[in-house]
Amino acid sequence: MMIKKLLLASTLGLGAFYYGQTTVFQEDFESPAARAAWTIGDRDGDADTWEFLDAALNEVDSFQGYFAASFSWYFEAFTPDNTLTSPAITLPTTGNLELSFKVAAGDDELFDEHYAVYVIPATATFTGSETPVFQETLDAGYLLAAKVVNVDISAYKGQEVKLVFRHYECEDIFYIGIDDVKVTQSALGVSDSEKTEVSIYPNPTSDFIKIQNVKELQTVRIFDMSGKKVKETSSADIDVRNLSAGQYIINIYSGNNVISRKFIKK
Repeated sequence: MMIKKLLLASTLGLGAFYYGQTTVFQEDFESPAARAAWTIGDRDGDADTWEFLDAALNEVDSFQGYFAASFSWYFEAFTPDNTLTSPAITLPTTGNLELSFKVAAGDDELFDEHYAVYVIPATATFTGSETPVFQETLDAGYLLAAKVVNVDISAYKGQEVKLVFRHYECEDIFYIGIDDVKVTQSALGVSDSEKTEVSIYPNPTSDFIKIQNVKELQTVRIFDMSGKKVKETSSADIDVRNLSAGQYIINIYSGNNVISRKFIKK
């Protein structure tokens, strides 16, 4: 195991999966006022939680400028349950809505930080019992270029919401970093959207699901709502007959991009 080290600017752009996008919300954490608008929570009560770091000052290649970081180790082991909550965002009532963000770990051997992302009402207080729109355990450090995660949040159209990034269910690794949070609206017509949107079908399903419109499919991971990985494959045609009935998150990996969708197993 390599010695844990503090190597706290990515040139990888946030890949667009649609044409005609409108930016609804964007955050790069560069200004003090913008950083102050986010709410930091320390659910495990250890006084160590999310903080904002300067990537250049800390010699971090994964990000540019400031980014948000939460540690599971820093000269001692932590068991984080830390939340980073956005200001209120008013989502439009039409179009496809996509949440994207960059994420990276701090080490090329110690990287399996677990995190989840939630969309909750703007007036609500996060309790931890909510259903995430995305979650994973990092599968690499992404030290030279951060991973770009893309999540469909169209189910929340017309609502005023907050985004919650939660770092939890891990211990004694290093840190996780988040940057360039963005919500976009696609104004495509139905026919164009069907041709270009990454999608899974049928949904709901009782036996198989198929992934379409991914050019370079590498890995597919399916998680249940507790965060447990229940299936991994490299196929676009997935047998889910052995899964229990319920809701699942499917993460589709293509290069340094992750496209996340939900599906229901009947």
